[in-house]
Amino acid sequence: MMSSTANRTSYGLVASAWTNDGARQMRMMKALRAGQVFINAYGAAGGIELPFGGFKKSSHGREKGFDALYEFSATKTAVVKHG
Repeated sequence: MMSSTANRTSYGLVASAWTNDGARQMRMMKALRAGQVFINAYGAAGGIELPFGGFKKSSHGREKGFDALYEFSATKTAVVKHG
C-alpha cells in the first residue's frame, strides 16, 4: 500500500491522498501517520477546534483544539466534606 511508502519518512506533519474509492479513503486516513490527513484536498485545515501538529520529528505537541488547552492546565481532584 502506498501509505507504507509515505510512513517511512522521519516526518509526519501533513499527508494527502487522492482517490474516489470510499473504502480506500477510510483505509488511507487510518494508515497514514501524520498529524493532519487530507483526502482529495490539501491545505491548512479548520478553525481553533481542530488540533494541529505532527507525528515523529514533525511533532512538538499540538496547537489548537482541546489537546492544546490541556498543555496549559493541570487536572486536580479535590474532595471536601462539610459538617
